[in-house]
Amino acid sequence: MSVLDKKIIDAVAITPDRVGIKLLISDHLTWTDEYEHLLILQEKINVYIMFLENGQYKDTYRDIDFKYGVIEIHFMYEPTEKTKQFLQTVQNQISELGIIIEYGVSGGETCEDK
Repeated sequence: MSVLDKKIIDAVAITPDRVGIKLLISDHLTWTDEYEHLLILQEKINVYIMFLENGQYKDTYRDIDFKYGVIEIHFMYEPTEKTKQFLQTVQNQISELGIIIEYGVSGGETCEDK
């Protein structure tokens, strides 16, 4: 699964404190076409937000009452400054819903390396 699979949650886990649910986005795309990449990422994040808001996780985790959700994005390439600003804007908008966005770079390369 990847950021391109817009209607699929890539992975789900329970947070170590057992009161949160963590959803993973695996993003392997380069930043060559930053605009298109941001649109793809935005669509995927929106699916995850709806999944959390609608409580769709309750189909699997019936007996757990989660207090918060985490959307964890694993980028293969270092996100651009515009992407970091976008993620901060999204975080500001969804924090009142009890959703946190976290991200990191799995591949350790910047887009200038490619």
